[in-house]
Formats: sequence, C-alpha cells, structure tokens
Amino acid sequence: MNPWAFIRVKNEVITLKASLESILPAIQRGVIGYNDCTDGSEEIILEFCKQYPSFIPIKYPYEIQIQNPKSEENKLYSYYNYVASFIPKDEWLIKIDVDHIYDAKKLYKSFYIPKNKYDVVSYSRVDIHYFNDNFFLCKDNNGNILKEPGDCLLINNYNLKWKEVLIDRINNNWKKATKQSFSSNIHSLEQLKYKHRILFHTELNNYHFPFLKKHRAQDIYKYNWISIEEFKKFYLQNINHKIEPSMISKETLKKIFLTLF
Repeated sequence: MNPWAFIRVKNEVITLKASLESILPAIQRGVIGYNDCTDGSEEIILEFCKQYPSFIPIKYPYEIQIQNPKSEENKLYSYYNYVASFIPKDEWLIKIDVDHIYDAKKLYKSFYIPKNKYDVVSYSRVDIHYFNDNFFLCKDNNGNILKEPGDCLLINNYNLKWKEVLIDRINNNWKKATKQSFSSNIHSLEQLKYKHRILFHTELNNYHFPFLKKHRAQDIYKYNWISIEEFKKFYLQNINHKIEPSMISKETLKKIFLTLF
C-alpha cells in the first residue's frame, strides 16, 4: 500500500518540520493543505514539497472562521473537502496531524492491516507535554491516557465527505449543538461520516504534543496530568499490548522533544 498523506496546517511551525520528516519513508506522497499561516509554516511546507515533489502544497483561498463563519467556504469542513479533492478517488489516504511525531516503522506496519477497500484503521494517541522540568501525560475525564477518538484514519477515498458539526465548547466541553443553540461558544468543526466499513485499531505509533500550539497553551491547566512514573506504575500494565513501553520513557520523549527545537 502507498497511501496519500492528508495534511492540514495552520501556524504549527514548532512541530511542522519534525512531523513531516517523521512520516518518511513510510509515506511517500500526499497533499499538504494550509491556510492563514503567519508564523513561517508556509515556507516550511513549500521547502518540503520542493525537496519531495510527490507532496503537493495546497493553499486554501479562504479564511477559516471557527466561530460565526461568514460563508460555507469559511467553514472547516469545506477546507477539508477542498484539500481532499486533490487525492485521486479510490486511493488510500491517511490523515496526518502535524502536532504528532510519528514512528515511521510502526506507521508502515499499520498499512498491512487493511485487506479490502472497506477496512479502516483508526490511530490512537497519547497527549504529551513538558513542563516543570518533566514530561506529563494527559488523562481525560474518563481516566484514559491512551485515546482512540477515531479522527485520524487510514481509509480508502471512496465516497468520502466531511460534514459540518456544531460543538458547544463552553466550559471546555465537546457537546454537540444545533444552529438553534443559544450558547456564545459554538464552534463550526468537521466530521467525517462513513458507512459500511470495518474498523481496526492499532498500537500507538506517534507522539502527540497538542499544547505546543499557541492557541492551546492557555488550556494546559484545565486538564489532568500524570507523570511518566505514575503512568508506568498504575496504567501501563492494562494497555501494554497497545503501547510499547520504551515509547513512553523520559529518554525517548526527550529525544523526540529535542527534534522540535
């Protein structure tokens, strides 16, 4: 399998270069959509695509407005569909987020999971941040360290369309809303809906640093964090079949983290 990377970027200069380089050589082609970049991300994308011409840079011609979008073109789902339209139909695509650093060997291994065009591979993640001179892992409201949200997928580009989903982000929640909702914090986001597919999960193959994005930095203390030591003592034994223990070590994370700076 030789899937197309499906990448979208906005102001992610800290992790962008390291993320793109980490998917090589597992992924050898793709589309890199970007919009409203003011931090040097566009220049990194263009240089990467110049060095690897099988990756196509795609500048979205509209501003993305998460709240109170002026038109359909300003909505996130339209942006996703526009970038995905450059991937040939019936080819495989993999959604790559550039605040992740990938283990190319484990990523490539996952390409052997699908046996037919209706199979879908869902990638898990662990949210990581460095502060107070140590690495910490984010624990969600259900007590999960390993998350499988189902948004990062390896999927065949057959009848794929992203649709708008309205989310009420008040109090940092992710509750679905409607156009009739009266909350002042409604976000217009995107959701890929697919039918008649068989879903597979795989081992952890990436490192996620979501709070290096400037717009998320202020949210760090809204979440529950545990140390690597706590994780190994209380959590790892229950999910060690999904996480290779050496991936979540101070030495490994430090090595990965240093590639960002």
